[in-house]
Amino acid sequence: MNDSPKPADEALVERYRQRDSEALAELMGRYLPLVHKIALQYQEVLDFDDLVQEGCIGLLDAVRSFHLDKHTSFSPYAVVCVRNRMRKAVEKSRTGKARLLTDSLPLDSAPVRPDPLTPEQICIDRETLAAVMEAVDTVLSPYERQILLASLSGQDYRTIAASLNTSPKSVDNALQRVRRKLKSIHRP
Repeated sequence: MNDSPKPADEALVERYRQRDSEALAELMGRYLPLVHKIALQYQEVLDFDDLVQEGCIGLLDAVRSFHLDKHTSFSPYAVVCVRNRMRKAVEKSRTGKARLLTDSLPLDSAPVRPDPLTPEQICIDRETLAAVMEAVDTVLSPYERQILLASLSGQDYRTIAASLNTSPKSVDNALQRVRRKLKSIHRP
């Protein structure tokens, strides 16, 4: 057994920014139980798997936007980002404006999560997440990744198109390719 101390969350964020995908996988694995816990609070409104997915997107946003110089630790920041992402999804579903990622990428085959998570399930989730993240990095072109991330952050087609100096139709076409490619990723 490895007795070396775990790196701090902030150190993992910094490693991720230096393109260390293992750091992101470790962070996601650490916070997945928290995402599940927060999702349970809203499962009366939205599907649990949809909420978990939104929470993971919120966590990814937290990793990308966290600033160490703000004199706060990553953990409370991540909680706020995850909770806000889920609340936003719940609000959109209540107002009829919901267009979650799972609308186009259904999680029909996703297993029902046991409560509480077992160590085995946590390991499986980490492996699954690492595989998906690796597949996203290898399957999508840089242009498609850029458009996917902009879309996941809530930007509409026109905003994305303007920021990339392209047409909304080009953005739509790229997102259609992204959906096809992501659906083809084998989930263990």
